[in-house]
Amino acid sequence: MFFDKLQDFFASYRRLFVVVIVLIFVQVFELILLYFKYDIFTGGFLQPFSYQTTDERLSFFIISVWYDLTLIGLLASLWFFVADKLNKSGQAIYYGFSGIMIVFASLWLFAKFKLLSYFNDTVNLQIIKNLAGGSLKEALLYSTNEIALFIGLLVIVALVIFLIFKFLSRVSFFKQVSISNVAHKTYSKLLIVTLLVTPILTWYISHNAFLRYGLEKKTSFRLISLSFDRLSDVDFDGFGSFSYPQDKAIFDASIYPGAVDIPGNGIDEDGFLGDAIVQPIEKDTLSDIKPKTGKHIVLVVLESARAELLKQKVHDQQVAPVMKSIAESGVAINYAYSHAGYTVPSINAIFNRSLVEDNPKITLIKFLQTAGYQLSIISGQDESFGKISTDTGMKQPGISYFDARTSIDDRVFSSKESGSLRLSESRIVEQFNTRINEVVLTKPQFFYINIQAGHFPYAYPGMPKRLVAELIARSDISAKNKERLSATYWNAMANADWAVGKILETLITHDLLNNVTLVILGDHGESLFDDGFLGHGHAIDDIQTKIPLIINDPSIIVNEPIGQIDIAELMIRSALSLTNNWLNDKKTVFQWVGGITHPTLIAQVAQNGVRTLFDFRTEQVFFSDLKIWKPYQQALQSSPYKERLTNLIREWEELHWQQYKAK
Repeated sequence: MFFDKLQDFFASYRRLFVVVIVLIFVQVFELILLYFKYDIFTGGFLQPFSYQTTDERLSFFIISVWYDLTLIGLLASLWFFVADKLNKSGQAIYYGFSGIMIVFASLWLFAKFKLLSYFNDTVNLQIIKNLAGGSLKEALLYSTNEIALFIGLLVIVALVIFLIFKFLSRVSFFKQVSISNVAHKTYSKLLIVTLLVTPILTWYISHNAFLRYGLEKKTSFRLISLSFDRLSDVDFDGFGSFSYPQDKAIFDASIYPGAVDIPGNGIDEDGFLGDAIVQPIEKDTLSDIKPKTGKHIVLVVLESARAELLKQKVHDQQVAPVMKSIAESGVAINYAYSHAGYTVPSINAIFNRSLVEDNPKITLIKFLQTAGYQLSIISGQDESFGKISTDTGMKQPGISYFDARTSIDDRVFSSKESGSLRLSESRIVEQFNTRINEVVLTKPQFFYINIQAGHFPYAYPGMPKRLVAELIARSDISAKNKERLSATYWNAMANADWAVGKILETLITHDLLNNVTLVILGDHGESLFDDGFLGHGHAIDDIQTKIPLIINDPSIIVNEPIGQIDIAELMIRSALSLTNNWLNDKKTVFQWVGGITHPTLIAQVAQNGVRTLFDFRTEQVFFSDLKIWKPYQQALQSSPYKERLTNLIREWEELHWQQYKAK
């Protein structure tokens, strides 16, 4: 009798129970993700918000359940509505909905967890494309191992769920519930309440930074708030009233967060600091230098080189003894930075001396050609990656060009895709030796040499083990193997140092050491799970953006932060034996994550590495020297926050405007 009543009760609420089962699954696994990857219940390093009291955690949990229930309930209503229209009933419709939802939830949470185990939550489609040279196809092809794992997991999860449901379908209790003739309850009133309350709650959360911080990491909240935002985007500018930051002019398509702010038109298009100011034209100091012949120049760019390269040891063995000796007899610049933390804009900045396209500054290649230099490109990567070779002019007539694409048969990996093409350090040294024997050394020479040793996965078949007995396999790269990963990375950098040593030997053999300017720098840094993440281009910090910069010229004096757009002038002044003092202690280096027109983060690095960072997603500002976050409006209320934030926003607006005009 009791079981009959229990069976009737479950039968009456069978559709609700299906929703609850899926909800419990999603809640448990997503809360685990939030706990371990975001530390939102304990508070992480420099984290702006966390939920540590009982009231805070309970509030977050209740709101979290509300959004999961809303999303899953709406999907269930649609599913059962269609099933009723098609006169479908029985176990299939209940197991079908549960199975599909759990499979997709499992895969999404797994993919999210996997992504966040390497990157932080600034990662978006634009950043992924940036890391793949602007091509989503390249990003997918480069991630074939992870995609294969993802597909394999899909098959396993689907099979497990199928077997579970197969077992349950044979259990009499569940079988009777699913085919019961007892009328199921309808939830029209609950649906109406949900549709009325959810928009109001979402709007409130979008204006509450404390709640928004955690809930934006919830899939259900993101989907629902994004849907409401799109519905409220009446002027079709891509921004509505339910996301953050909100559209400040809902009926004006020219005004929205991140819009290009046209200076001097009296309109504040991007919503920051009023109308943009017409900035004075920056003087191109390199144009004041008369192009003439000077010393030979060898520019060596190291892929993914961390700033502590010269100090690093593994098993008491110096990682880069050759570069260390060059720095000791020359100069190592302590505060040098990549602007964007990934390859394409870094190389473009070095060669074009600008962060935007079609800038009026004289480029490195144009200056050297005018001065009578013969140019040679020797790169371990495919320089067509992200259109680097085109945008910098590397393939102009008269320039000797060699890269991983022109020497594709010598690649270290089987893939022929641009993002994976790579040559060994020994092949680069071989090509340098070949080329230096071809040129006329009585004419000034410029060599650009790109060494790819530090590229993920930090090893390739046959890479020499200079510091370690074993190299970590790509499939073993994870936070739990951080020490092995780090040792493999530094072994890769030891191979880069070996290549620099061989280049130095060749210069000595040709009696050129006293007649050459040798510049060595990184294109960007690299996180090795030091901050919980792997790689580069998705955070603005010293690990991912501070780089080594070594020059064999002890006369250089630097007392300011150096960006990659400064490298060309610094190098040319050294080659021409000109005054090479960099003493502007008010200077800042601009940095960004994402695209420069629609960044996720922007920052300025000042003297001694002091950084001011602005997060467009939250409109929060971070001051590194003070180790505090402040809301945008609050930071504008007092010094020194106001001046630092204003300078940062104004520089970004100017760059955005320049890029807009270039397009």
